[in-house]
Amino acid sequence: MKSMSILFLLLLLTLPLAAQMTVPKLGTVRSADGALHSVQGLPNNLIVSDIPFDPTDAASFSDKGGLVSHQGVLSLLGTDLAVIGEYPTAEKAPLLNMDSDQNSALAWLPSSQTLVRWDGQQFAAFSLAGIDLEGKVTSLQAVSAKQVRLLVTHADGTVDGITVSTRNGNLVSSEPLIGVRGYAFSQSFFVVYVEGKELVADNLRGYRRTLALPAADLVMEHMSTNYIHLYSASLKQDWVLHLTQADFEISLLPAMSTLTTASREAK
Repeated sequence: MKSMSILFLLLLLTLPLAAQMTVPKLGTVRSADGALHSVQGLPNNLIVSDIPFDPTDAASFSDKGGLVSHQGVLSLLGTDLAVIGEYPTAEKAPLLNMDSDQNSALAWLPSSQTLVRWDGQQFAAFSLAGIDLEGKVTSLQAVSAKQVRLLVTHADGTVDGITVSTRNGNLVSSEPLIGVRGYAFSQSFFVVYVEGKELVADNLRGYRRTLALPAADLVMEHMSTNYIHLYSASLKQDWVLHLTQADFEISLLPAMSTLTTASREAK
């Protein structure tokens, strides 16, 4: 009888702890229609919920906030989605990056060959028109406070890593990424790309990991610091990739609903 009383007391003590448990948030994703969604849960058991935010043309999120483009305006967002700074671009399809703190916020404007960077207080723009990129920029990454690296895919499928100065936009270095082909995306120390029917994470120093993924037309965006949102237009399917030096795991993302402008304004 005494042991039953002790067990009951322990159960009561654990109830407040259980009530305080929350579902972990993995990040924020942009669906094909531009709507933003919050993703919570655990790998292979994900929950998607709508965010009352205007549709975006491009987005990139980290644990510290996000960078979005909407109707030709870049907006740097805090963790509460409040606007910290804005920059008009008139660009319909910018390439964005924010993978750590706010100083990692970068935008590539292909129509004007311009790199835009948040310098801690405001956005600063640098023209790269004098650099012959000879291909399509597929990913951006702040190497340091003074340098940015662009991944450029050429017509023959080869990929170069091009580093430029954030002071004046001048070329610092250009090197071929041996073995990397097609669409390439930067995540921390890795370059992610598709090879055959596999998704590859390569640190370019002899260490690579692969996952089966039969989608050749992937597009990737940062949804948080260690999670990447992957989308295939041909398969009409989304995935979440968890990539760190210790983990490389992909999960199927449930279908994301579409909110109309009226329903967003109602919220």
